[in-house]
Amino acid sequence: MTTAWACDSRVVIVAGKGGVGSSTVAAALAVLAARDGADVLLVAVDGKPGLGPLLGGEPLNRNEQTLRSITGAGRVRARTIPPAQAFSDYLDLKGVGNIVRRAASAASLDLVAAATPGLEHLLVLGKIKELERTRAADLIVVDAPPAGNAAPFLRSASGLRGAVANGPIRDQADEVVAMLADRSRTRALLVTLPEETPVNEVIELAFDLEEDLGVALAPMVINCCWPDRSALAMSATSAARASGVSISIGDRRALDSSNRFGAARLSVQREQLERLAAALPIASIQLPRLPTTRLEPADVDLLADALAAAPVRSGERPVAAR
Repeated sequence: MTTAWACDSRVVIVAGKGGVGSSTVAAALAVLAARDGADVLLVAVDGKPGLGPLLGGEPLNRNEQTLRSITGAGRVRARTIPPAQAFSDYLDLKGVGNIVRRAASAASLDLVAAATPGLEHLLVLGKIKELERTRAADLIVVDAPPAGNAAPFLRSASGLRGAVANGPIRDQADEVVAMLADRSRTRALLVTLPEETPVNEVIELAFDLEEDLGVALAPMVINCCWPDRSALAMSATSAARASGVSISIGDRRALDSSNRFGAARLSVQREQLERLAAALPIASIQLPRLPTTRLEPADVDLLADALAAAPVRSGERPVAAR
């Protein structure tokens, strides 16, 4: 099934509070786009090696590897972008000689970065910008830092624009800001859980990105949603009577306790989904909670299926119109 929103821009930055499954959603999005024929490059900004095994490959590093090749369709390649490599590549791009480049990247990045807050983030974003500019992939999926660090990561370019009047750093910052502000080039896909703290953080992050940084938002993903089961309101005794079976007192108590837990979880989920819809009336997709404690490549395929099949719930207005 073709999902047009997945490839509406050339870069999709996936971000959310730590623990909400944003890396898994980034992997599922990459698989979905590859199924639709895209050549996808998955970039782990924080150097998360686990994305490789999650897609059936080796732990990620600075060297690109192919994780999925889909017959008759596209593929998923993946890598990390360490700041030191981004710095070295930048010097190379600017025509600095090989020996000087290697010496500079080894010795001076820490000193320069310490004197220039946000520079390491800018170097990584600059590398992503260069990959996008040279069409290194049909779609670049960026697994961004957790929500508390995502905004500073993306704000590094605009911050350095205000601090540096001219020169190569200012040029790089201008180019990154232009990429982030162009919705045909970049969008942010936010991931949350239907729980209070993740919802609080995703609301704040959404306004930071769209209002302050001008980054367009893709449909938001609400991960790990419990299925809505109306039967949870029925007591075990009533359910047994309706089914024509008899159960012991111990079984009734255990089933009623389980029902109460499930009903409480669903109540919290409904409350948070309503709050999220009121605060962020934008398109969203709900993904199911998977009954596993350890995700495997097959689970990523299931989530890619769910991304393709899930209805996109449309919002009434953009985030910035609050």
